[in-house]
Amino acid sequence: MSDSANTHSGAGLAVPRRILGFERDAAGEWIVHLDCGHRRHVRHRPPLSDYPWLGDPAARAARVGAEIECGRCGRGELPDGAAAYRTTDVFDETTLPAGLRRDHTIRTGSWGRVEVLAGRLRFVMPALAVDRELAEGEHAIIPPEVPHHVAPLGPVRMRVVFLRAPAPDLPDRS
Repeated sequence: MSDSANTHSGAGLAVPRRILGFERDAAGEWIVHLDCGHRRHVRHRPPLSDYPWLGDPAARAARVGAEIECGRCGRGELPDGAAAYRTTDVFDETTLPAGLRRDHTIRTGSWGRVEVLAGRLRFVMPALAVDRELAEGEHAIIPPEVPHHVAPLGPVRMRVVFLRAPAPDLPDRS
């Protein structure tokens, strides 16, 4: 099962992300690199998409650091090349920290994967309309900076794996 199907109910919500830079694809279309690790095509094609600043190098450069929506974050899709860099201890229903039981976020640039090793766990991400039960062998993907929490549903063993996308190679920042 894919990460997005395993994590989300298909709400298709977008998450605002900061633009790190731009590049062109082989067809000459603009791609933005986002602080979440995703890349996104951006096209000025009114009335469907209205980005008149794409054609002006100075206006495009001024957009670095500005926010734009990322649908892939809203669908819980890990960025290409995301790799694990840290894993928590295994927690059970009695050792699960209070901080994980209340809304908290993962820092910019990092992703999380909640893994249920045994039992059942409720995973909630209100901003993305996610409220679901995870059973043994299932996992949920957590985008950076999106509030979420978990709650054991009886005996449970779980852990969190933290992942990071590779730094973007930005040949043309304007």
